[in-house]
Amino acid sequence: MSQLSSESDQNLESDIAKVLECRYGDGLVYLSKQQPDSLFKMAKTKGFIDPEGYLTRKGRSLLAKYQFSE
Repeated sequence: MSQLSSESDQNLESDIAKVLECRYGDGLVYLSKQQPDSLFKMAKTKGFIDPEGYLTRKGRSLLAKYQFSE
């Protein structure tokens, strides 16, 4: 059961990292049409995005963990 929970947490982190990739050069994160609003709100709640919508140190750390190539 704990492996299932851990896998679920990793999937959530991965999804949040995809949201964090949608940002401007100054670090302001925006919500793309492909991403659900709930993930953006979750990223804010978990401290990956600050109240003004900018990427936090915690968010940059998560992005470094999940390198996506497009």
